Amino acid sequence: MSLKTAEKILLTARTLFNEQGESNITASDIALELDISPGNLYYHFKGKDSIHLALFAELQRQLVPLLATPVDDPEMLAEGESSMERCWLFLTVVLEQMLEYRYLYHNPPALMARYPEIDRGFRRLLRLSHATCLAVAAALLQQQSEDLPERRLLTLSDTLTLNLTYWLSYDALSNADQRPDAVVHRGVLQLLATVAPYMGQDERRFYDECEQLYDRMQRTND
Repeated sequence: MSLKTAEKILLTARTLFNEQGESNITASDIALELDISPGNLYYHFKGKDSIHLALFAELQRQLVPLLATPVDDPEMLAEGESSMERCWLFLTVVLEQMLEYRYLYHNPPALMARYPEIDRGFRRLLRLSHATCLAVAAALLQQQSEDLPERRLLTLSDTLTLNLTYWLSYDALSNADQRPDAVVHRGVLQLLATVAPYMGQDERRFYDECEQLYDRMQRTND
């Protein structure tokens, strides 16, 4: 089924913003890329601002239910396969979704300052991301012989949320290899390795498992 013009505009805008930076792209650039007139574009979106808001709304529609899954059902990360692998797969899906809108994560404060709707929405996403990371940490640490103090678990969740939110920006600056699968799996490795210091005597084994999973996922995508 062919895409409608409005959908094509959003897809093209997102691609250009991701590849060239949103500040370098104008509404006219988007129209030129689509080979449509600026008037046709403005018929669907009243300029670049409305395109930004529509793309952020898309991100929220896709990311919010995904992030909420382990919050609403904590057992989904603990049942069946090992918690490590289930958390890896879950975080992979989350980062893949974020990667589709990565320009939003390259400099969130700049967009939040310009758009009150994005400011409010991003803050809601951060709160939900923190709750999600808390569920991930709890699933990974559930088999520890000693319970982690609540304050320390919250601090760990803060660190995971920070890494999740800014991973795409950091990796874009620090790595030449920007294959989507490589970006995502490096990010998941970083997130899970953050938990290793809290694993006590199992720290080395846990980190080794993280690296083995990373190698396996990389081979799967090669």
